[in-house]
Amino acid sequence: MPTATTTMATTIVSTSVKLHKPTGKSSSTTEATLQSLYNRAARAFLHRDVATTFTLLSTAFALLPPPLAPSPDPLDVHRRKWDILRITLETTVFSSTPDLVDLPQPLRESLLSSPQSFISNLYARSLALFTPSSLYQKPSSAFLPHQVVITLIASSIKLDCPNIGREITEDWLSKRGQYDFAPSTGEPYHKVLELYCLHVLPRLGEWEYVKEFLSYENELSSDKRRELHLALEAQHAQALESTKRETPKPEPPPSPIPIPPLRSLSPASSSSSISTTSTRTAVPASPRPKLARQQSASSTSAVSDVTVTRSPRHRHNQSMPRGSSSASAVRISHLPPVDHNITTAQPPTSLALIRSYFKHYFTANRIATLSVLFFLIPLLSLILRRRRRLETPADLVRRRLSEARGDSIVRRLWNELVRAVLDTVRMGGGGL
Repeated sequence: MPTATTTMATTIVSTSVKLHKPTGKSSSTTEATLQSLYNRAARAFLHRDVATTFTLLSTAFALLPPPLAPSPDPLDVHRRKWDILRITLETTVFSSTPDLVDLPQPLRESLLSSPQSFISNLYARSLALFTPSSLYQKPSSAFLPHQVVITLIASSIKLDCPNIGREITEDWLSKRGQYDFAPSTGEPYHKVLELYCLHVLPRLGEWEYVKEFLSYENELSSDKRRELHLALEAQHAQALESTKRETPKPEPPPSPIPIPPLRSLSPASSSSSISTTSTRTAVPASPRPKLARQQSASSTSAVSDVTVTRSPRHRHNQSMPRGSSSASAVRISHLPPVDHNITTAQPPTSLALIRSYFKHYFTANRIATLSVLFFLIPLLSLILRRRRRLETPADLVRRRLSEARGDSIVRRLWNELVRAVLDTVRMGGGGL
C-alpha cells in the first residue's frame, strides 16, 4: 500500500509540474488540477488516511506559490482551501496519538515540538503563503483571509495555547483593512471577534479586559454587541460556578473537649473531704486489706496536712460562727469598690466615632501615599505611554477604535488615566 501511494504521488507531481507553466492557458488547467486534487484529499482526510492526504497536500502546494502582487489572484481560493486543510490535518495529528509507522517524516518531526512552537510555525507558514512576493517585506497578517485566521485560532484553542491565539488575533485586528481585496469587515470581523472575546480571552482569565474591549468597540451593531455581552456574562457565571464546585470546602476545626473546672479545697469542708476520702476509698479484692487501709489513711492525712498548711488563716474564719457580724464584715471588706463613673458615662455619638476613624486612618503619611498612588504614578504612566515609540497590537487596536469613535482630548486623557490606575493596581496585586 505505501508503494502504491508513493507511485501515485510521484505521477501526480510530475503531471502537475508539467501543467504549471507561467502562461495564461495553464492557469485554468492548474485550477482544475487543484480542484480535482482537493476533492480526493478531502475524501482521504475524512477516511483518516493521513499518508494519502499529506501526499496530495504536498502535490497541491507545489502548484501554489505566493501571489505576485497585492491584488486578486485566481489561485486565492485554492490557497485558502488548501491551507485550511493542511492546518486541520497537522493539528489533528498533533493532538492525537497516531501510528508512527505509517506517518510521513515531516509530520513525525512536527510531533517533537511544543504546542506553542507548533502553532507559531503554522502561523508563520500561512503568512509566507499569502504575502505577495513582489513587496519584499516582512510577511504581514493584512493579507491573511479571515477563514485562515479562524482556523489558526481554533487550533491554538484545541492545543491549549490561548496566548498564541491572542497574538494572532490582535495582530490581524491591528493590520486589517490595509488592502481592500482581503475582506476584514462585516461578518469576517464579527466571527474573529466572537472567537477572541468568548474563547481566547476567557481561557486566559481576562474577563475585565474583554468587557473593556467591548466598551471601546463601535463597529458591530448594537444587537451583535448585546449578544456578545449576554454570552460573556453567562460564560463568566458558569466559570465562577464551576470554580466554586471544584474548590474543596475547608474542614471545620475539631471542637475542644470541655475540661471540668477543678474544685478548690475549702478549709470549711476539710473535715468532710477527709471523711469522704476515707469512706469512698476503693478496696481491691486481694488478701492484703491492711495495706489498702494504710494507703487510704496516709492519703487522708496528706490531704488534711496540705489543706491546713496552705490556708492557715482560714482556721480563724472557721472558729467564727457563720452568723456573726464579724464574718459578714470580713466578706464585705473583700468586695471590689464600685466605680460610679461607669454608671454615669454616656456612649459616644456617631460624629465622634467618624472623627476618630478619620483621625486614625487618614494621617498625613497615608494621604501622601494615596496621592502618589492615584495621581503621580498614573501621570508618569501616561507620559511614558505617550513617549513610547513601539506600541503593542492591543494598543494599536484600542487607538484605532478610539480614533474611529472620535473621542475628544479630555475623554482620551481620562481613559488613559483610568487605564493607568487599573494597570498599577493589577501590577501591585500580582506582586510586580
